[in-house]
Amino acid sequence: MFRKTALIGFLFALLSAAQGQEKLVGGPVVVNVGSRDATVVWVVQTSEAKLGLKPDQLTTTVPVLRAEKVTYSGLKPGLTYHYDVLGQDSGKGSFQTAPSGPAPFNFIVYGDTRSRHDMHQRIVDAMVKAGPEFVIHTGDLVADGANSEQWSRFFSIEKELLRRTVFFPVLGNHERNNPQYFEFFDMKKPYYSFNWGSAHFALLDTGIVAAEWDEQTRWLGADLERAAKADFRFVIFHEPPYTAVKKRQSDGTRSRTLVPLLEKYKVHAVFSGHDHNYQRHVKDGVQYIVTGGGGAPLYPVDGPIEGMTRKVVSTEHYVQVKVEGKTARLEAVALDGSVIEAFEIR
Repeated sequence: MFRKTALIGFLFALLSAAQGQEKLVGGPVVVNVGSRDATVVWVVQTSEAKLGLKPDQLTTTVPVLRAEKVTYSGLKPGLTYHYDVLGQDSGKGSFQTAPSGPAPFNFIVYGDTRSRHDMHQRIVDAMVKAGPEFVIHTGDLVADGANSEQWSRFFSIEKELLRRTVFFPVLGNHERNNPQYFEFFDMKKPYYSFNWGSAHFALLDTGIVAAEWDEQTRWLGADLERAAKADFRFVIFHEPPYTAVKKRQSDGTRSRTLVPLLEKYKVHAVFSGHDHNYQRHVKDGVQYIVTGGGGAPLYPVDGPIEGMTRKVVSTEHYVQVKVEGKTARLEAVALDGSVIEAFEIR
């Protein structure tokens, strides 16, 4: 009996020691939020792997990461909930569930945070002060989705924002469709939709493999059909169908195939990233907004599109949207707090 007890104690000590080596490196981040459900995810570093040309020269160190999560159901619409998933300050935060009917709300759209981490941090600090109920990321969260160290840095920079809001991302080309993206944000598919108040949001993957592009397009048509009575319909994906960056105007051919659907279902605004600047174009009643000013090196806006382009500025920024009743007011906000432009969608 003594030996059995001692063995159990020894194994428990080993387990405790192993757990003690784990540290929080990402989140918590709140995802998949509806009016009655929400999932809180956090990322821990369990160990690290080393690599080198000789056994005594292991010069490359890579963190080994694992996502933990908890899903809450039976929540009430439009309320603020507070959570503590670790029993310490680093695991505390809050979020608001989606209102189930018409209600005023505000959200932020931004993207391309993959580099120039000092700029990324400044953008995040500004968004924290703006106090959005949720944020949408237009893709290219990191430079290489397979690099665990970059994910740790992303979460470190975004920490204060993620712990007080809800996060809805889309895949960029730099995520490289890596499994870590899906694990860290508890995603089953690279495209999805959600409702918030009287608005409907559809989020797509413009880098999806060719065999699945038609399936995603059919899904979008059915999704927008179901949302026909929503006051606002917003669509988000990474690569814009139209751009004022001259050298990239031959790109976007894939996303342009979606334009007939966007026009058919009277989508109010499309948000994209990919080009590191701010742009707004209007075609057949649809607003096409490029918001890729989250930190990546800026691109020039040297090719305005005749008859479509309304505003282009090469600067770091985010876009805040405030919905009240039948009006959505959009403001593109620069790092110094100045408004690049403001306009309304009714």
